[in-house]
Amino acid sequence: MLDAYRDLIDDLLGTPTEIRALIDASGSSGTSPGVTRLVAELRNRDRAILERVQMMTREDTPYLPALRLNPSADDEDLSVLLEEMEVARGDLVSLLINLSLKDWTRGAIDETEGEITLADEIEQHVEFDERQRRQLRASVSGSGS
Repeated sequence: MLDAYRDLIDDLLGTPTEIRALIDASGSSGTSPGVTRLVAELRNRDRAILERVQMMTREDTPYLPALRLNPSADDEDLSVLLEEMEVARGDLVSLLINLSLKDWTRGAIDETEGEITLADEIEQHVEFDERQRRQLRASVSGSGS
């Protein structure tokens, strides 16, 4: 079981590096509004998931409202966004690394999903992460054509 949790953490750890590499390799196409939006969504979701995980570790079976992400401003600077995304991801991963095996099985009631565990929450976040990376790759390669 521990290996499965480590794999989730490893998946999360690789994203910021991959995103920076994609944007750096794309040149000016990496600064399109679509790319900026995708990076902002990652940052915002990391912040929201961190709050949810903190609730799950502090409370017994907390009620988690539906995930509502703060919209990002259209004029956010990409370099600042990348830095904020890396900080948000680092905060989330730091918390996850320090969880006990028992913490990963802690439960919550999600407004839309019903009963979930902390591991379920992180698995869903990894799936979101993968979708964002796919969209980012498509956006960067599509912008450069």
